[in-house]
Amino acid sequence: MLRRIHLAVLTVLLLAGAVPASSGAVRTLTILQTTDIHGETGDERGPGLLQIASLAESLRPDLWIDCGDLTQGTYSASLDRGESMLKAMNAAGCDVWVPGNHDFDYGVEELAEHASLFRNTVLAANLKSKTFPVPSASWKLFERQGVKIAVIGIVPPYLGLWIEPERLTGLVLESPDDALARLMPEVMAKKPDVIVLAIHLGEFIAGRLNPDGKLRSMASLASKFPQIDLILAGHSHQTVPGKRLYPGAWLVQAPPHGAGAAVVKIEVDPAAKSDKIQRITSDIRDMNELPESKKLLPVLDPIRKRAAESGRKPVAKLEFELGPMQNAKKPNRLAEILGLAMMEATGAEAAFSGTLSNYKVSPGTLNERNLFLLAPYEDDVEVHLLSPAQIRTILKELETKEKTDDWLLCTGIVAPDGTDAPLVLGRTGRPIAENTKVPVAFNAFDAHGAGGRYPELKKIAESTPRPSGTPTIDIRSALRLYLQKHYPAQPKNTASKP
Repeated sequence: MLRRIHLAVLTVLLLAGAVPASSGAVRTLTILQTTDIHGETGDERGPGLLQIASLAESLRPDLWIDCGDLTQGTYSASLDRGESMLKAMNAAGCDVWVPGNHDFDYGVEELAEHASLFRNTVLAANLKSKTFPVPSASWKLFERQGVKIAVIGIVPPYLGLWIEPERLTGLVLESPDDALARLMPEVMAKKPDVIVLAIHLGEFIAGRLNPDGKLRSMASLASKFPQIDLILAGHSHQTVPGKRLYPGAWLVQAPPHGAGAAVVKIEVDPAAKSDKIQRITSDIRDMNELPESKKLLPVLDPIRKRAAESGRKPVAKLEFELGPMQNAKKPNRLAEILGLAMMEATGAEAAFSGTLSNYKVSPGTLNERNLFLLAPYEDDVEVHLLSPAQIRTILKELETKEKTDDWLLCTGIVAPDGTDAPLVLGRTGRPIAENTKVPVAFNAFDAHGAGGRYPELKKIAESTPRPSGTPTIDIRSALRLYLQKHYPAQPKNTASKP
């Protein structure tokens, strides 16, 4: 009986870390990875952070690393601009947060506030902010089970291709290659047993994001830095249960939207002189069968209830369907309405607009949650003074997108056949003189290249003046005001329609 008590006490002490594991023993580390959760999902699209927290409670991982796009993406998260998500991650016990591109959507100042709110470690090795310093580190050395684990965090360096410069004021971004080259000697000097790269980029990085137009692969990064043992990826919304990259790094990427989490097992012998890592395995855990975390419910319940109540508020009553852009051959009512909404909110004479999501609404009452799903991003409306020649350049660039959902509808300007024919303002039918400037509205994401999709549009928008006195408004608010005015939830006989 006494022997059993001694064994029980020893077990408790080992679990608590009071007694070090025996030297030379192989330790099995467990790392939980999440990425692209995009806000609490329990009130909108199935399982999410509540179920992931339940998994973490049962799994008790040595490290939980989140690879970004955490604070933006659902109606409930938009109500407090992602603050509830940081509080939830604190309560759930997440160890590391590497911000993704959508975590910058509210601006650098708010990202700095979010990073201060996160109680554990924020990693952003390739980020410096001169205006609003973000409380973060480049990397951190953790010790778990007597094993030294170095974790390096990299944020996406392409923010300027997605977000307007005003929201990135003072931000300096370094390429992943340059950041790793600078840091790796410092990391290696600490003699870690395991090196983990947590990065908000996928296995392949589209050529449109790179200055030379060439596709990049995470394998090329791994080959430059063979010291890296494990790469935790994100951003691309792909799921990678686990695969080996040359010359040996193990790549893992959890599913997006909280639908799953990645569990990585690393067998390490810290006493070995070389080849300390014996084996790395990983798998994806589905959240559908897991219960909601009772510990997390009190944290997220207030924002969920607020979302449930405010999300039902009617915005407009529609007699037609609104859905995503398909291509130039199929007229799109939503793209037209978005263009008209931007023009009406800013006084612009014309607008270029696509649709903003894959969401579709049927005829009937459109509520606040529906509105969010039609315009789910935090983009402002920008107005630029453009010449007819510049407008033609944009139209020419868009010709290459006519068969895709990247096409943008031009509202307010008619371009007659023939390159020399003058452009015409659709509202007045007046030809536009070649030496004049026309105020043209854009969604900021499109104006700054839409992730490299519109390089000519980006070049023109970022080199042209903006008219003074233009109201500042975000795209969702502009759409709300337009729909409320022209398609009121309680129609009046005098309501006008375009």
